Amino acid sequence: MGLLAFILRLVGCFSNVPRRLLISYLLRRGTKLPGGSVFQLLDGTVVKIGSLGYLQREFEATQYARKHTMLPIPRVYDLFMSKDNQVAYLIMEYVPGEMLLRKWRFLSASQKHSIMVQVKDIITEMRSIRPLRSQRWIGSFTGGPFLDFLIGGNDPYGPFDNEIAFNNFRISRFTSMPYCEFPSVRERFASIRREMPNDHDIVFTHGDINLRNILVDFKRDDVHIVALVDWEQAGWRPAYWEKAKLVFGAQPPDWYTAAETWIIEGYENEIDREIELQLIHGGTM
Repeated sequence: MGLLAFILRLVGCFSNVPRRLLISYLLRRGTKLPGGSVFQLLDGTVVKIGSLGYLQREFEATQYARKHTMLPIPRVYDLFMSKDNQVAYLIMEYVPGEMLLRKWRFLSASQKHSIMVQVKDIITEMRSIRPLRSQRWIGSFTGGPFLDFLIGGNDPYGPFDNEIAFNNFRISRFTSMPYCEFPSVRERFASIRREMPNDHDIVFTHGDINLRNILVDFKRDDVHIVALVDWEQAGWRPAYWEKAKLVFGAQPPDWYTAAETWIIEGYENEIDREIELQLIHGGTM
């Protein structure tokens, strides 16, 4: 570690100001990491560059999940805008590890099974988080609008007072399309809506668990999840929603099979309905 890196790391324990002032220099000297606009900086932190709206949600949800669980989640230190207010910078802890997507095809069957068991345990612990009061609303962890890329688009949705409102909104995303001028299509959507339960448990959900957002480390033949990242879609959702996101993520066949059958058990009818909605529409919205 160079002298400047040592000083920045030491000062960074007490203040974010030096890092903010030197961010352009640190980016030039930083190391590009896999997974978008993410760089490891000299002071041992990681910066993620993006829009303030996305990163604000990730910053707050990551803090919330760290506070309420013992899950492997990086600390977040700072969030600030560039001098020209064009982009935001999210500063977080650097966790040594490798993106699971890059390692998956090299893993043995037992190592893959171990990872999927760990994912199941992570989801179980997330679902142990309970809101401060009994709730039925669906939204971000604060009860505000939320992002969800399965629903479609880059704009936030909700919040919804209950699952009835959420389900009505889900169907409206499809029935507003031009192909719904056909009576048979309108009736099928109406039938799907009648089949949708309105009384699932509302649980804390990551909403984007996939091989790109899991970092792993190897100890001889053992492989361990050391970080779950990208929490911008996290919040309160119906209990089947995490499974839907696992199934619809672009995953290899063995991961897909585990997601569909045992990582989150049950909810087969809900997943079948989501698949049918996507097939009617012609793909993920």
